[in-house]
Amino acid sequence: MGQAPFVVIMEAPARVARRLFFGLGIALLLATAFALIDGRLPPSDCPEDMYNCTASNDMGWLLPAVTIFTLLIGYILHLGIEKGVNSPLLKLFPAADSSSQREALTMDVSDSQDEGYLSDAWADLEQGLLSSKEKEEE
Repeated sequence: MGQAPFVVIMEAPARVARRLFFGLGIALLLATAFALIDGRLPPSDCPEDMYNCTASNDMGWLLPAVTIFTLLIGYILHLGIEKGVNSPLLKLFPAADSSSQREALTMDVSDSQDEGYLSDAWADLEQGLLSSKEKEEE
């Protein structure tokens, strides 16, 4: 009877990033295909006698380059998640599951609370020592 109506399942950041990079790469791949169909790739100049021509410059190569780059990042993340290949991208996007993330967050909160209690204890000790020295001097 006590079930929550909405259960939020937290995915690992690496899995979300992998899906994001693959999705962006496929969208850019589609845009590259449209640029090829439209004649914007490879970059070219229009001849003088052509009426319906769209000239493009060397910046046109940026679209396929970014496409390859995003798909490559997605593939590297895929290798890191599924095959366990160590990559620097897994430091940016951890592949830990929700229970591991929850445990790490709980440990961080606990450590910060312990540091707060410790600094309060040191402040109380220092205040006691200073007040005892002040009483001795009087």
